[in-house]
Parts: sequence; C-alpha cells; structure tokens
Amino acid sequence: MAWLIEPNVCPGLFYGTSAQDGYLIRIRTPGGFLNAEQGRVLATLAETWGSELIQVTNRANLQIRAVQGAPTAEVLQTLQTIGLAAENPRLDHLRNVMTSPTAGIDAEELIDTRALVTALDAYIQHHPELVGLPSKFSLGIDGGGAVGIGTRSPVPWEHRYNEIQLSAVVGSSQEVSFQLYLGADKQLWDTQMLIPPDECVAVVGALVKVYLDYVNQKAGMPKKPRMKHLLQNWGGRRYLQAVKEYLTHPLHPMREEVPHRPSQPYAHLGVQGQKQGGFSYIGINLRLGQLTPTQLQGLAELSQTFGSQGLRLTPWQTILLPDIRDQEVSGVLQHLAGLGLGGCDDGVEAAIVACAGKPGCASGVTATQRDAIALQDYLNQQLTLDRPVNIHFTACPKSCAQPSPAEITLLGTTIEQSGQTLEGYHIYVGSVDSHSDSGDRAGSKNEHRAPESQPIPHQHYLGEVTTPELPSRIAQLLAFYQQNRTTPDESFPAFTHRFDINQLQLLI
Repeated sequence: MAWLIEPNVCPGLFYGTSAQDGYLIRIRTPGGFLNAEQGRVLATLAETWGSELIQVTNRANLQIRAVQGAPTAEVLQTLQTIGLAAENPRLDHLRNVMTSPTAGIDAEELIDTRALVTALDAYIQHHPELVGLPSKFSLGIDGGGAVGIGTRSPVPWEHRYNEIQLSAVVGSSQEVSFQLYLGADKQLWDTQMLIPPDECVAVVGALVKVYLDYVNQKAGMPKKPRMKHLLQNWGGRRYLQAVKEYLTHPLHPMREEVPHRPSQPYAHLGVQGQKQGGFSYIGINLRLGQLTPTQLQGLAELSQTFGSQGLRLTPWQTILLPDIRDQEVSGVLQHLAGLGLGGCDDGVEAAIVACAGKPGCASGVTATQRDAIALQDYLNQQLTLDRPVNIHFTACPKSCAQPSPAEITLLGTTIEQSGQTLEGYHIYVGSVDSHSDSGDRAGSKNEHRAPESQPIPHQHYLGEVTTPELPSRIAQLLAFYQQNRTTPDESFPAFTHRFDINQLQLLI
C-alpha cells in the first residue's frame, strides 16, 4: 500500500517521512494520554514494522523509527478505531494538543484539564478547514499544578511553548479561569484576557478562525505564516479585535494581576503523591525518550495490573504510571527495573535530550542520539550529579529536540583535523536569564568566537571538540562546576553566570 497523502514538513501517520534508516511515523496522543490497549497495539505494530525503537517526543507524541513500509489500510483503520489516528487524515499533520501530564491526579492543580483536551481535539477533528493551518500550529493547557507546561517552572529548560496557551489561574473571586497567552519565537505574550472554562472552546475556535483567515490571505508564500508572523504583522490588539467578531460573548479583560504559582522542577520524575489519598504516580525516566516494544508492552501490562489502565506521556520525554496504591509502589519499581526502566530522578540522563540527528534526520550533521548515549554512559562512570544538568544535543541550528534554553548546548558541526573531516560539536553554556549580561560578557575578552551562522542566543561559546573528545571534556566541565559551586544548591547557569568564562574555555 502507498501512503495516503502527500508528506508534510512534520512527521505524521498517513504519510511517510523519509530518513536514512527508513520511515519515521508519528502518532498523535492528545494530552499525552495513552491507555493500556493503545500501548499494546503500538508495541505490536512496531515489532511488525521491524522497528526496535519507539520514542516519546517533546510534545508528548510517540514516534516509531526505521519503519520499512507504509501501514496497511487495516492498520490505519485499527488506529482510528482505538483513537490513535485522526478521523480526517489531512488533519493528522497538526501538532498534538499539550496539557499538564498530571491532569486529574495533581494535588496542587487548580482544574482538571482532561475534558478540555478532549473537547479541543474534537473541535480540530470536526473542522476540516483547519487543514490549511501550518503544521506547527499548537495548543497548550496548563492546569496550574505542580507539573505544568508553559513558563511556570523555575528551571527554564522545562518550559514549553504553544501558539495558543491557556494557563489556569485563580483571581480575587476565587473562581478558576484560564489566562490567554499567544506564543511566538519561544516566548509567551500575555493578552491580559481571562477565559471561563466553559468558554474556552469557543474562544480557541475564534482565535483559530482568524489565524486561518490570515494564513489564507498569504496564500502563495513559500511557507505558511506562523503565529509569530501574524503578531509581527498585525500586533496583538488587532488580532484580538478580529477574534471578537467571531464571538457571541465578549472577551474578559483582566482587572488585576493574577499570580502564577511556580511548578515544581522534576516533579514529572520519581515517586510522587497524588491528590487521591493512598495513591502515587511513578515518573519513569527514559533514555532520550526511547522505549523498546517490549518495554511499552510491559508498561501497558503494569498499568492494567496495578494502575488504572493508563499511561501519561510527558513533553520531557518521560512516562508517568499513575494510580498506583502506595503499598504496591515498591513492587512496581521492581517490575520496572526488570524492564530496564527507572522510577527515580537521579542520574545524569534525567535532563539530557537529543534530536534525531543522523541517520534519523536528513538535516543532521552528527549522530546525536548515539553521541548522547555515549556521553551518558561516560558521565555515569566518572561522576555523580546531585542535581540534573540539562544538556541539549542538536545536530543542526534548528534545535528541534528542546524548544527551551539549555544549560549546556552541543551543536553538531564538522571539524577539519590533520587533513580529515571529523564530526564534532560547538559547546555553549549558560541558560537564558532575564537579568543576564551575557551579551556583554561574551565580548572581546572571549578567545573563542561562536560561528556567526550558528548562534545560540544568551549563551557563552566555549569552543569546539571532536566527538571522541566530547565525553571527557564535558565531564571535566561538570566536575569543575561541582568543585567550585558556592553552595550545593547553586545551579549550573548561576555558576556560569558568576564564573570567569575564560577559565571555563580552558577546560575545552
């Protein structure tokens, strides 16, 4: 069987995205919710397709790599029947609806967002005209709990951005509303509008209709315009004014500043208590988001035996196993260990991410997945980190794997050495900081200059190393950090902001 529709810039299910090792198939899982039946079916399909790798993505989708042929009509129909494929194949390219992965079980959440995720996904499925939206169109809903999306985390690398973001807040009336943000260039613009929960679908529908009107006005452009282009061209006020024309009720402007409680860093990992007394969820750290079919099958069985027959995929490429009775947690952890999976937040791999790289992506300069695993193995042998350090491997400047600023960024490159062309990485350190003077400090005193064609904003450039040299150099850098922190709680970004960058460059 041939693919049903023409390939899109983003991977999907009904069309094949070619890579050097076969096709890449992406399965949309609205909200990141996956039930036991769906998990078993996907594990079986991956084996049938000859793939040994299933991967959780940074939008809480599932990807199956190295597929050697198109799915049959029967397989596609099965996936539609169990809720893992769009009813209209032409809508399959749109990004996943993202939400707090602990919706309904988070002791601190202001509102359970699961019903809203279902309603918004249904809106997308039943409006075929939305096929005209750019593939990177995205919706995000934050329930205000300990695990959130958006920008509430004190750890910037956990931030996740969406073009339309609804964040739960409680005002002086003590009623829960959603504050509306619009996302562009990895930042969220506060519209200063509050939306009651029962009006969210109508408001999002109006936002989408105006967005689509704008896209249609720009027909003929090489690429469909994104939200950032709309905001740059029109400005937020004009956009919202046009949105009002599609609504039968007014938008609700904020009359006071509404505080946002910060989320808890790494609360998507390890054993965490639920708001349902006597139950916990286990946040399972996956190496680069990777699972084997056997592991996914095992997780599905654990969720059925000990949980509520459900799994939660997170945008940090981890999996939550919810609704485990507290007295059964230790036994479940043993089962997870038997699957080669961990339910804790220690270890260097807790915050290491990598894009597909070679051979999974045609744009990749380096084999980022292979190199990230090699680095993890080396660091686990050489040192113990008492707090995770976020390291982002990216095989090209597009930085697909992590939309948020990283603490250490490794940008793939080629290096000429002794007449040979070798794979290697540019090394950048320091996370974005609204009070940072990194632009000034990266001035004339820096001996190493970042390539002008490949800048990493808000970070210091330390130099480049070949791939074989990389693990030892990063280990040196992290050991130096641990030895020279002012306190055990000093983060790596704070350390690099305080420390002399020239000394760090000597380690590279």
